[in-house]
Amino acid sequence: MIRRKQLFAALLALGMCSFASTAAFAGEIKIVNLDAGTGQGLDDATPVSPVGGNPGTTRGQQALNVFQFAGDLWGAVLQSNVPVINTVTFTPLSCDATSGVLGSSGTNYIFAFNSPAPAGAIPDTWYHSALTDALSGTDAATENDLPANTPDIVSRFNSKLGSTGCLQTSAWYFGLDGNTPAGQINFLNVVLHEMAHGLGFSGFNNLSTGKQNQDQQDIYSTFVKDNSTGKMWTAMTDAERKTAALNDTHVVFTGSNVKGEASLSLAPLVTFDVTAPAGIAGSYDYNPAAFGAAPTPANFAGSVAAPTDPLACNAVDAGVSGKIALIDRGTCSFVIKVKNAQNAGATGVIIANNAAGAIIPAGEDASITIPVIGITQADGNTFKANLANLMVAFTPDPQARLGGTDAEGNVQLYAPTVLAQGSSFSHYDTRLTPNAIMEYAINQDLEGQIDLDLTPALLKDEGWKLNEGSQMLLTCNTGIPTWVPGGLVVGANVVANAKIIAAAAANVGDYRTAMGNYAAALASDGLITGGQASSLAACLGDAETQAQYDAWGPDNSGGPGGDADAIKLTNGVALGGQTGTAGGETLYSLDVPAGARGLSIRTFGGTGDVSVFVSVDAEPTSADYGYKSVHAGNTESVVLTRPNAGTYLIKVIGVKPYAGVNVQGSFVAPPQ
Repeated sequence: MIRRKQLFAALLALGMCSFASTAAFAGEIKIVNLDAGTGQGLDDATPVSPVGGNPGTTRGQQALNVFQFAGDLWGAVLQSNVPVINTVTFTPLSCDATSGVLGSSGTNYIFAFNSPAPAGAIPDTWYHSALTDALSGTDAATENDLPANTPDIVSRFNSKLGSTGCLQTSAWYFGLDGNTPAGQINFLNVVLHEMAHGLGFSGFNNLSTGKQNQDQQDIYSTFVKDNSTGKMWTAMTDAERKTAALNDTHVVFTGSNVKGEASLSLAPLVTFDVTAPAGIAGSYDYNPAAFGAAPTPANFAGSVAAPTDPLACNAVDAGVSGKIALIDRGTCSFVIKVKNAQNAGATGVIIANNAAGAIIPAGEDASITIPVIGITQADGNTFKANLANLMVAFTPDPQARLGGTDAEGNVQLYAPTVLAQGSSFSHYDTRLTPNAIMEYAINQDLEGQIDLDLTPALLKDEGWKLNEGSQMLLTCNTGIPTWVPGGLVVGANVVANAKIIAAAAANVGDYRTAMGNYAAALASDGLITGGQASSLAACLGDAETQAQYDAWGPDNSGGPGGDADAIKLTNGVALGGQTGTAGGETLYSLDVPAGARGLSIRTFGGTGDVSVFVSVDAEPTSADYGYKSVHAGNTESVVLTRPNAGTYLIKVIGVKPYAGVNVQGSFVAPPQ
């Protein structure tokens, strides 16, 4: 289970803001490692073997690779001119032997627009920091006099998981391939989930009182409705919101993109029915557990039996073997009860509440493979009174609704009858079938590395623009869609893998081979078509992989006097799609050999205004440089007829916000 709280440095708008809107391009999520230099967490040097496409050889590096992969995945899907800064730390969080906090994440600041708001935005409405920047095309933090590089998202994840006294039967899986072993928790799915909260999947309400933040609506909540009253969340009184937050099955998200894509992501609804005895036959409310297999007509049908010990906190007798076990809540955890029933041969478990109201069996145990549901105390008493002939089954919904939607096709949000701080309201409901990445608990069947289900649709409803074209590898078109409605993100997976493979490859040949193997696996798994496989192969030729390796490979130091953060340029190859903010700086490097002639460093294309400063073997600044080009617009050039050998460090500074700019360094190589 994930429990979380909003990690705002300040839950306020630093003034109401008006911004000019500019064109948007692929986003960038910058991961800032707060553990650097500590020897702990993401800096943990404990040796480990590479796993599941994650090439890290220390525990800290593998965890950091997951963060970067998640950032590259979301960055490929979303459009923004302004980099999203996400600070992360891998640190001990609250937990005990059977439960605990996996991670917590949230937007660092929220902002609201004055009228007129940018296109796609609503005035006087709270927005997450990253979405504010994407809508306005400028950095809202610096516009409001906050320091440069103020984080948009703040994230913490539990480094203790799997150690003694902290969910000790489990462990993090740091692989990037979705092949999570039994008993482990997929770290990538958790990071993708938490990052999405910071990008926009959360509301800013006090659910205990129903009060909106500073009595002003937020963009997420404008799409929320209680379908039992027909009232939108933002039209309710505080008291009505307090009541609605506990109205299980009736709190829904009404966004047109989420609703329109539901049929592409969700499966037909099934109902939980008693088929015998006739006196109590009919459909009953239930909640699927946060662990175990999802209940289906194929795995949840048959006779019901209760163990001798109705609490099942110890070994369960064989009377439940081959049957569905009916167990009472209380004394021990849900996972202990179910594990005991599974060990006794039960094919499924029904847990009856021990107090009024519904329950959602929670917990983490990947070794539990049978389906589990929770029912009310009243229904549990009915079942016990008719146990001798009790038969149950899951039945396809006769109205052909989708699992996790209401009668109008709106997707349900998580609103248990007992308020779950940090979980209620800002998640999809556990009834979504199949499970979704933004349910409050991370389930074993998620494959976030290729499928973000209905989360991109929700972000699109809020105002994010998504990259719906083909994924590029630098300037080469792979022909694979970055994202498609319903949530598949195979194209985003391609670029995220390319970057992590390049960063770990010893040379371009190793990178080329690894990418070829990766592309072959995509085709073999049926994730890309034959035509897409051909397009991807064309992007993995010698010249293309050399450019990719130069841009993303491990050697970005630029040699003596270089800078590890410099983006390495390839002679004669224009690096397109560069974006930045007013005052933002991006450093590039170009190695120029002895005897080279006619060096040209230039920027061109796109929108906005940049200036260029160049030095040899040292990082330039706007006040200390060897050469510069400062003109209005994006066309800048530095030309040298007989350049000295060395590493040319090129700093591009945004005079105004810019997007879609090409950066290129070219020289005539000396004769061989």
